[in-house]
Amino acid sequence: NSGARIGLVDELKPLIKAAWKSDDNPTLGFDYLYLTEEDYSSLAEGTVTATKEVTPAGEVRYVLEDVIGTKHGIGVENLRGSGMIAGETSRAYDETFTLSYVTGRSVGIGAYLVRLGQRTIQMNNGPLLLTGFSALNKLLGREVYTSQDQLGGPQVMIPNGVSHLKVDNDREGVEGILQWLSFVPATADATHGPTHTVDPVDRDVQWTPPPQPYDPRNLLTGATTSDGSFLPGFLDVGSFKEYLSGWGKGVVVGRGRLGGVPVGVISVETRLVEQRVPADPANPESREAVLPQAGQVWFPDSAYKTAQAIEDFNRGENLPLFILANWRGFS
Repeated sequence: NSGARIGLVDELKPLIKAAWKSDDNPTLGFDYLYLTEEDYSSLAEGTVTATKEVTPAGEVRYVLEDVIGTKHGIGVENLRGSGMIAGETSRAYDETFTLSYVTGRSVGIGAYLVRLGQRTIQMNNGPLLLTGFSALNKLLGREVYTSQDQLGGPQVMIPNGVSHLKVDNDREGVEGILQWLSFVPATADATHGPTHTVDPVDRDVQWTPPPQPYDPRNLLTGATTSDGSFLPGFLDVGSFKEYLSGWGKGVVVGRGRLGGVPVGVISVETRLVEQRVPADPANPESREAVLPQAGQVWFPDSAYKTAQAIEDFNRGENLPLFILANWRGFS
């Protein structure tokens, strides 16, 4: 989408006048905008909302409060509709399952709706932004940005935690939607029942953490040893799907199944990870920053990610939550 449409009442523009603070120096600004009595009388009723005022010189002016226009749909009507959609989307996240798939450019209110729905799958060529790069270049007075992706592509929205999952094409996007829906109950207040699973419920968790730092995903999914044997982990084999993997890397969050029952899982990264803060093209002095983060420690991004995951699991998904707690503290 291209955002909410808003137009101008062109027939009014040549009629509007400004009451300058100083007629000799317009740079000082104005007190109000107004129409002359003749121009006001020539307009259809309801075109503007104005207050009649008489100047000390006896001139009758109609001070503008609102410009409504005569054509429905070119002004605030779309903005009002967009605001209503935003409010309903925010309430929907509280009441049921919401998921957005950004398959193409999503601008303005479209970007707000994606964020208000929280859960987001983003395609590689589907930028998510509030203002296009051309408009920003005009504002800055120079060619700073060369594409929408610099503002809201996956390389921006994955590391900052807005997008939960990146896909390369619509086929992967639809597969991602269906896989996510497989963890969601039939209704907002339903509970999860077991589904068919080939992984025995009573089997042992054979993979065990080594004394040195390790990949916490192995504890969930299992892993293959150096001799080629597979040691199953905590969840049903092949059921784990990680989300928000590019953000807050000190924490691993995802969905899987345990005995066929969908569950949400939060685990702790024990290894040193890196947080990458991209450079701002608008600032010539800006450089990409790579910040090391110790394992088993909550940093602001990983703490926020933990809270976001718990909220998502709870709202509309009703997932049992497992936290494999292994934190030393927070930073």
